[in-house]
Amino acid sequence: MSTCDAFLADYADPAGNRRRHRPGQEVLQHLGSRTSDWAPLMDTTDIDEATELLRGAFFPVDIAPCGVDALRIRVKAEQLPLISVGYLSMGGPAVLRAADVPDYHLAVAVSGHSVTKWPDRHAATVTVPGSAAVFMPGMDVEHIWSHDCGQLGIKIAPAEILRELEMLIDRPLHRPVEFARRLDLTTKASRSWLSLVGVLAREAGQDDGLLRHRLAVANLQHLLVEGLLLTQPHNYTDALNGDGRLASQAVVKQAIDLMRGHPEAVWTTAEVARATGVSVRALQKAFVKADEPPPMTYLRQLRLNRVRAELTDASQTGSPVAVTAVASRWGFVHLGRFAQQYRQLFGEAPSQTLRSSNG
Repeated sequence: MSTCDAFLADYADPAGNRRRHRPGQEVLQHLGSRTSDWAPLMDTTDIDEATELLRGAFFPVDIAPCGVDALRIRVKAEQLPLISVGYLSMGGPAVLRAADVPDYHLAVAVSGHSVTKWPDRHAATVTVPGSAAVFMPGMDVEHIWSHDCGQLGIKIAPAEILRELEMLIDRPLHRPVEFARRLDLTTKASRSWLSLVGVLAREAGQDDGLLRHRLAVANLQHLLVEGLLLTQPHNYTDALNGDGRLASQAVVKQAIDLMRGHPEAVWTTAEVARATGVSVRALQKAFVKADEPPPMTYLRQLRLNRVRAELTDASQTGSPVAVTAVASRWGFVHLGRFAQQYRQLFGEAPSQTLRSSNG
């Protein structure tokens, strides 16, 4: 037994929970297979080569094998405008050490298990499929991997986390965001966030995927950051859950006019709130009082109408168009959910609109 395996055995799951079905497991089972289509792909036994790629894609890290056999390191990574996403497997037991991590990093377990040791006497964090470890800027971490461990990594810049949270609570922040260090991906809220990770894993590396559409990639990045802030406990959670002050009905009209006038803009609830001069909570409560759907639901319906208009026009003119391309261009990242929402709003599938408008 290797040194790593002996250490990991101390954190074994005696109840066999890693082998039991967990909520969200279907998404996790697909993450590893989804990443097989990514480019670029590194498959190497050269540790220096792997650490050089990881340095550029995520942060400087030292890799030390624990067993007698050479590691077979598989690295895949893609850089989006605000988020980096990548997949890493070691092909054997290993220890990864990083000093002064520069960004927020989520290590989502896809297979096997790992133990993260922290230098500040915080209890070690065990991650298995259904959980993730959360690294924060300035941390030193020691990450011990089992021989079969594979993880999806998501890197988010501190400025983006801070910007999103400041918009959500409508005030400047003077301390960095400190998340709880283990993310439970089996709760209902976190499974919704995990489904976005699944979309990211599915689409990353595809030359003609939805991540090549400006609005779609902006929406996906925003939803991932906002979802993390709303799902994972942190030192501003209480402030984020505050009620906020009331907003007038004039604010609702102003917000609706903004969204109707520019449905193609990269709106979020926080961006609309900032544009109308109120907090997110105040805007949401004002929409409820005005008997309107939530701001982003209202925006989604506007965009669904734009999709329908494009499909109708294509049908009438005989122009070649793909439903997925139109949906992605209007920011829909869950194409199955898009089709369901389209049918609920219009009583037919988008493909029916495309076929039947000229009939």
